[in-house]
Amino acid sequence: MTISYPSTKSIKDEIRNAIGDTATFLIRGDATACSLCSGANLYDPVNEVSLDITCSSCAGMYWLTSDISSGVVAHVRWNTQDVPNRGVGGANFDGDATITIDINAISSENIVKIKEVYVDSRKLEVYRVVYKGHPRDRIRFQCKEYNKQ
Repeated sequence: MTISYPSTKSIKDEIRNAIGDTATFLIRGDATACSLCSGANLYDPVNEVSLDITCSSCAGMYWLTSDISSGVVAHVRWNTQDVPNRGVGGANFDGDATITIDINAISSENIVKIKEVYVDSRKLEVYRVVYKGHPRDRIRFQCKEYNKQ
């Protein structure tokens, strides 16, 4: 027997676009060698740094990354605004924010490269990624706010 699920992806996308916030994901770029140090053959392969600590381009790091920012429409739920996640042992701490996006909004290879997320002028770090829906149609990020006690 085959169970057929109704296609609700388009409805979820319409709701997210109507009431969603913009979440800016900062994605770590690929590392490239410093052009000044690699041209002068100043690479230390043991420590993976430059031999010129006063390089004006890399400051002795040798490897440079250029981060990419991507704004995505997301459903953002702040932990203080919504009903707490209650379990048998009491309330479970799920982070400061839950961010849900469309599964096609960020490529799967970039999900592991996410450094931080900016929502409502707050800087968040992702500590859990959960794929939701059947079939998989959205991604939920559990996030904690930086420098929050």
